[in-house]
Order: sequence, then structure tokens, then C-alpha cells
Amino acid sequence: MAQIRNSQRKGRQQVRRYSKSAPEAPVHPYKVVGDPARAITEMRNLPDGVSVALIPSTTAVEQELRRLGSGRIQRLPGLVIKAKGHGSVWRRVKPGPSERKSAIDASAFEPSSRAKALLKGVQIAQNDLKESGGAYDLDQVRVLMNGISRQMVDRKVREGSLLAVPGPSNRRAYPTVQFTSDGTVVPGLKAVQDAIPTDNPWAVLNFLVRPDPRLNGRKPIDLLKAGEIELVIDAAQRMGQQGS
Repeated sequence: MAQIRNSQRKGRQQVRRYSKSAPEAPVHPYKVVGDPARAITEMRNLPDGVSVALIPSTTAVEQELRRLGSGRIQRLPGLVIKAKGHGSVWRRVKPGPSERKSAIDASAFEPSSRAKALLKGVQIAQNDLKESGGAYDLDQVRVLMNGISRQMVDRKVREGSLLAVPGPSNRRAYPTVQFTSDGTVVPGLKAVQDAIPTDNPWAVLNFLVRPDPRLNGRKPIDLLKAGEIELVIDAAQRMGQQGS
């Protein structure tokens, strides 16, 4: 009977419990299928602050893990094998990366209010593009404009008689809203772009497709298609003016 009690005591000694002061860390399961010694060696090289649960695939692997663990390995429900204590396989009691003070000031990388406003403006303009019908690529525009050359398309963009905005991979995209039902560019587009006090194509698109209070809530692009060019030019010239 004494031998049985001593055996039970020895068995209980192998089942060690965590200290309440041990830091909490996410558990990453690792199933040990092959050589347990190799698994333990790999676990000794874990980064700081990382905890791993060794899960034996068989009873033999579990027994070998216990033997190699030198009494520091603990069996938990589900045959999860853990080791504890400083420098052990299971938990490295050192501050993890998140607990160290960074030498880099993260706030230095925060965009300023002006930068955020600029980004928001581009996002709004891109939404305007989507809601107004999207855009053609270069080849589609050439077909639409009776097969004109790439050089002619570039020339029209530079002179303002064709509107292009930066597209995917910074390639030009041509808003479909600037074309009439017969595939021609709306009349007066060049004059309007000359009148608007900005060279930003997104700002031009925003002006064209949004209802304008200077035009009694009508959209400039609709008025251009209706031939009301002078009204749109006047509104474009007063764009950004207070009280206009």
C-alpha cells in the first residue's frame, strides 16, 4: 500500500500547475508526429512572448515528451502537453514584442488633417466616377472617337477637350459621362476646363457630375449636353468663391 501511495505521489509531482503570476499569452497548438526530441529543440527557439502547446499524436510520443521534458511537462485535457518555467519549451517568461517600448514613434506616420482631407476628396471623386457611369480605357476611347491615334488622344487631354483621370496602375481613364449618346465629347468641355480654377481632373469631374447651387441644383454636365454652355462656364469661373 505504501508503494502505491508513493507511486501516486510521484505521479502527482509530474503534473505541475501554472503560477498565477505567469503572463497570459495566446496558445499555438503544435502536433508532434515525428521525433519528440526534434520538436522540443524547435520549441526552444521560439520568439519571445510566444506560447506553444505540444500535442502528442500517440501515447508513445507523449511518454517521450514527458521524459525529455525533465519533469517540466504537464498534461492538460485533450492530451495537450505543456512545459512551464523560465527557458522551458512551453513558456518563455520574457517580455514579448508588444511589451517592449518601441524606438519608433508611431504617431509620426499618422497622416495630417490636410492629408486625410485630400484622401477623402479622392475617394469622393472616385465614387462620383462610379455613380456617373465609370470610365473607358484608352483603346475604348479610340474606338469611340473613330479610331484616332494615341497621340491625338493625349493632345486632346492636354488641351482640355477630353477629360482623363488617373486609373488603375496610374493609367488614364476617361469618364463616360463626358460623351454624348452618339459618342462625341460634350460641347464646351474645353471652355469649362479653362474656366475652372484648378487643374485637378478629379475636381473637374466632381464639378461636372454634382448638382450645383449656382445652376439651381442642376448638374453642369447635363446643361452642357443641353447646349447651355455659357451658364456652366459662369458657374465654373465662380467655383470656390465665397457667396457665389
